[in-house]
Amino acid sequence: MNETPLRTLNSLADIKRYFAESDVPYYFISATNFNLMGMHEWVRGWQNINLIDCFDGQHPQVLIVENDHSRLFESIEEINLYLLNSARAQALFAGQQEAGRAIFLFFDEQLEAACQALHIDIALPRNSLVREVDSKIVTTEIGNRAGVRSVPNVLAKVSSYAELEKLAWQAGLGERLVVQTAYGDSGKTTFFIACEADYLKVAKKVEAERMVKIMRWVNCTGTAIEACATRWGTVVGPLMTELIGIDSLTPYPGGWCGNELYAAAFSADIRIQAQRKTEALGNALYERGYRGYFEVDYLIDRDTNEVWLGELNARITGISAMTNLSDFSVDQIPLFLFHLLEYTPGIDLGLDVGAFNQAMLAEGATGTAAQVVLKYTDQPLKIITEAPVSGVYTLQPDGTLSLKHAGHERREALAKNEAYILRIKTTGEYAYHGGDLATLFLNQVIRAPQGHLNADGERWVSALKDSFRFRPLNQEERSLVELARNPASIKSGREQ
Repeated sequence: MNETPLRTLNSLADIKRYFAESDVPYYFISATNFNLMGMHEWVRGWQNINLIDCFDGQHPQVLIVENDHSRLFESIEEINLYLLNSARAQALFAGQQEAGRAIFLFFDEQLEAACQALHIDIALPRNSLVREVDSKIVTTEIGNRAGVRSVPNVLAKVSSYAELEKLAWQAGLGERLVVQTAYGDSGKTTFFIACEADYLKVAKKVEAERMVKIMRWVNCTGTAIEACATRWGTVVGPLMTELIGIDSLTPYPGGWCGNELYAAAFSADIRIQAQRKTEALGNALYERGYRGYFEVDYLIDRDTNEVWLGELNARITGISAMTNLSDFSVDQIPLFLFHLLEYTPGIDLGLDVGAFNQAMLAEGATGTAAQVVLKYTDQPLKIITEAPVSGVYTLQPDGTLSLKHAGHERREALAKNEAYILRIKTTGEYAYHGGDLATLFLNQVIRAPQGHLNADGERWVSALKDSFRFRPLNQEERSLVELARNPASIKSGREQ
């Protein structure tokens, strides 16, 4: 970013005006538009390119690429490459007068090469750096150097339960442990181990790793906060609670399944600690060459009030919609616009980032908002026979959901007794273990102090779950699934 600035944006109004007038196309290429919902209202050239139609064709800035079901996608990166190379996306790119900028949740070297061939810039750090920073092992090391401490831990290779016990004893970690592998999504590779039986359940995954993070178990409250590392400083978003491992929502014991944002959730001291630590991490990331959006999970020790570094996600995350659709961000500007500015040549920012962060600290938790992510928790693969449409709902006295109106705007549901449902999976599709079904956006506190759902949360979640219906696969469908799991069979079938 050595270009001589051609334009300086000195205020929030300048930033709003710039994106409202800019002709630069931005493509958010992902399975759904969930993570960056609402950005089309701020950025004139915003276009979502998605695989899943959450809105039944009613969203003006969502281009759906149909799944030809020729293969079983094994990663988000594969989905993104499929979307990028589709005829519909290629036609969209060809129709633009200016070169566009692509944004992904996850990407790899193959996607980098594909975008380069299309003359599309990726408005994210290079993949090799993202991959490096995204390691929980590297996160711990970065935090240590930045003065942001993790829960007492040791980083080591583990080959047996006896070795794990010895390492924990030497480090003074106690008998109840939390073990994390370097990479993993939403708690799928976070293991709670208090005895040998716990260890044996996950031994293969732990022992396959070159190094794992072995932590003391602490009685903690999980939190999440997003930020953006820029050349003008690190801009920090609001601190949120986290819902972790709730059985009715996720099959993963350490799995993330929701968040809340409201003023009384944390003390002023906790919020200050979280913001300062996040600024330090952002500055350390920028010195390392990492630019733009990232998210940090902090663990608040309920016994000591210590704020520990949990993990760092070098990307857009599951709380990005909450951050950018919060009352403060709607009144000011979404945090993600700072990310886009960091990747905009010829732009300088005269805005006082420190003052913006202070305003976020004071007003970032204005209002009450929550989100619940519902995954399919059963083991057998099934077909969805009923699913809600995306839109605004109310909860009836009999515990059922009543559709107020279908739509794509989360902020059309702002009353306490209203909720917005973003449907992910619809009728006729497969429901698989751990797959996302829907996200529920609420305007009330849904989490008890101990971390489980409170009575209101349970009622809403029960109603959401009841709005889905499933049936077992028939013989033909089971055969198709087996075919999709066998790449050689798929290839042979297409050639015939």
